[in-house]
Amino acid sequence: MIFILILATAGILAAAESGRETPVAACRAGGFQVIRFGNGVEASAKADRRFQVSFDAANYNGNGFDSALRAAMTSWSAVSGSNWRYSFSGYRSAAPSPSDGEMTIVSGGYSFPSGVLATTLLSAIASTGEILDADIFFNPAMSFSGGSGSGAFDFHSVALHELGHGLGLDHNDGCYATRTVMQSAIAPGYQERNLLAPELEGVRYLYGSGGGLGGPPGVTASPSSLIFRGESGNVPPAAQTIVLNGSTGTSWQAAASTSSGYNWLSLSPPAGTAPGVLTIRPSTNGLPAGIYFGAVTVNSAGSSSLVSVSLELSPPPTPVLELRPAMGNFFALAGETAWISQTFSLTGSSGLSWRATAATSSGGDWLRVSPANGAGPAVLTVSASAAGLEPGIYAGTASVVAGTITRQTTVRLEVAAAPRLMVEPGQISLTTAAGIASPACATLSIRGDGGAALDWTAASGAAWLKATPAAGRSPSSLGLCAAAADLAPGQYATQVTLTATASNTSQNIVVAFTVNPTVRVRDGGVVSAAALAPGKPIAAGEMITIFGADLAPRAAWAAGFPLPAELADCRVLVGGVPARLFYVSPGQINLLVPSALAEQTGSTTTLTVYNGRQASPAVRVTVAQQAPGVFTLLGNGAGAGVLTHADGSLVSREAPVAPGETVVVYLTGIGPLDRVVTDGAPAPADPPARAGSQVRLLVGGQEATVLFAGATPGLAGLQQVVATLPATLFGRFPAMMVEVQGTPSNLFTAGGPSLLDVSPATVRAGAEATVALQGIHLSRSSAVRAAGVTLPAAFTDGDRQLLRVVLPARLLAPGPLELSVIDPEAPAEAASNAVVLRVEP
Repeated sequence: MIFILILATAGILAAAESGRETPVAACRAGGFQVIRFGNGVEASAKADRRFQVSFDAANYNGNGFDSALRAAMTSWSAVSGSNWRYSFSGYRSAAPSPSDGEMTIVSGGYSFPSGVLATTLLSAIASTGEILDADIFFNPAMSFSGGSGSGAFDFHSVALHELGHGLGLDHNDGCYATRTVMQSAIAPGYQERNLLAPELEGVRYLYGSGGGLGGPPGVTASPSSLIFRGESGNVPPAAQTIVLNGSTGTSWQAAASTSSGYNWLSLSPPAGTAPGVLTIRPSTNGLPAGIYFGAVTVNSAGSSSLVSVSLELSPPPTPVLELRPAMGNFFALAGETAWISQTFSLTGSSGLSWRATAATSSGGDWLRVSPANGAGPAVLTVSASAAGLEPGIYAGTASVVAGTITRQTTVRLEVAAAPRLMVEPGQISLTTAAGIASPACATLSIRGDGGAALDWTAASGAAWLKATPAAGRSPSSLGLCAAAADLAPGQYATQVTLTATASNTSQNIVVAFTVNPTVRVRDGGVVSAAALAPGKPIAAGEMITIFGADLAPRAAWAAGFPLPAELADCRVLVGGVPARLFYVSPGQINLLVPSALAEQTGSTTTLTVYNGRQASPAVRVTVAQQAPGVFTLLGNGAGAGVLTHADGSLVSREAPVAPGETVVVYLTGIGPLDRVVTDGAPAPADPPARAGSQVRLLVGGQEATVLFAGATPGLAGLQQVVATLPATLFGRFPAMMVEVQGTPSNLFTAGGPSLLDVSPATVRAGAEATVALQGIHLSRSSAVRAAGVTLPAAFTDGDRQLLRVVLPARLLAPGPLELSVIDPEAPAEAASNAVVLRVEP
């Protein structure tokens, strides 16, 4: 009988196991655990002490994941005193077989439970535990990184862990003083790429050197894998070293091999005695861009140590060459012989050799460019002369060639029979905001060619643009002013026509006018993202919400961690520091208050929203050390709070809290933490960041026992309070409040009735009105309280429940009217939060 066991690696918060059978294992003296099957039989060594391993061709061929898998295999194969070996056998596209005696590593192909990164499917003989087959499945829904310095899960670390399952090792949580490769959970960005003592002892226990490929311990090599990164055609990456440890004087010999057909690895020295250092040098000579794999074998005392080596060569950068501006305009009078010049900038890759030439489409030697050649960035002089040319328009090009790259600028020479008006600049761009009364202005400079005094007139092509003065004589200037007046936000364009009176020749100057939306933060529009109460202080690390108008050009969400400081061309400065953004839209922004504001506690500072180049008026906000706000299920800061039972399920009317149980309350604004969490980065899980202030949870006036208060691992700005409720509770849905260092949060309930809004929001006085209250956790026997009067209501169930109530005319006096919900069948329970109905005369 074949016994199949499924082992899983979990994600951020806790260990996870899945499968038809649950392993039961005990800690060994070396800090490791061997897989034990549900029938009590412990896993035993695979008979041939090796796995031939093939990789998923579509996902793990010639990339960083390929390199990580090979390095992880080498780490297990190179353990001194063990005769276990993983050997690469190629790439395959077919699904793995559970009975071929080989290992296949694939992406997908398995139904992964929530939070599971990868799964190892292990087959063994039920009676003896002898391992027969193993395959590894990576969860394609998870974000893996093949390199370093990423917020994703480290593929190398997870691969090393799963390969340990493949040879028979189980999770070793709680067996060793520090975390190791075979622990069942890993956080994003965390790396554990080296086998530690428990793993080394475990593989030696299962695959000791009593024959086969092993042998008595000789010289060991550390580290077990090297990665070189460089650029094709450039200088090779710097050499790296391997430390060789063993009994003093033990001799060793080293050899290098490569799988690519290129001999790019060299060793120095090739032999020696322990302890020693082996230097590994890669060569990039003749290697095209790509990933290359090799290995270094160190033989000693009848045993060998393997070090996997990979070389990642990126293509050389594409040469860059830019010639600016894209056009040159020259003007001259017929008969003039002087050369007139303009300068052009040549930018690009440093040291890039180039040559410059000039050509004319109409013939004639009227265009020149200098210098004729050079290397790297330069300033080119393009010159034109009207000598020998009749009045007219002449065209040419100035070209720069560097290898296969050619850049050109068009040159236009106008030869005139009489002086003309010269106007600078030839195009104007003006910008203002909607509703701004003062105009945006610019000035044109007007002169006559060759210093001639020419009379001119000016005319504007649009009512929003005024040209002053309307006439003049060169040299002079012309003012152009654009006013938004009643213009809607948008792009506008017109032209100003300048006419030379004597020759009746004219020039058109294009004027572009941009009217931007007015960025405005609503009065009282800076609130806690949880409590939503206006006028409250903010705290460093708190999630807050800004309400306003034209805050951003469109809606956009942060794609992941770290949170960005700019979304959809929208930025927010709090105290002059860029805030990290969760979400932006024209009417709302959700952000994280910068941690630097902790230095401004007890004072006021400014908050400014930038929509592109447009800024809102600065808003003054007060900064406190803590500003706790508990999230509620309806997102309005009132009613039922976001609480969960210990199993993660939501507290609700159908699943209320029980005396003495442990619950989790989610909030923000808890204040300083006992360790630094970078703005916008997810909070750590091991160990978690705890609150630096005293945190209390009050339940119906009683104090709960707080077990943990601090940042929620894996998220930014979200905090939690884990607490045990009092042994006695007053009511099924008690009112609750979090208090941090004496500062209270918003009041909320544990699953109590909650109202979101009332529709219509406004009624007329003097006549009865029917309104509908929308909410959750309402009972079918609910009634509505208005001005101290209890009114019957019609109940409609759904995701959002409705109560329809008829309000008598006597209750509808002009002004605000608060409406709340009670349950006459449960008079001891508190009423819901109130919503306000506006009654107009």
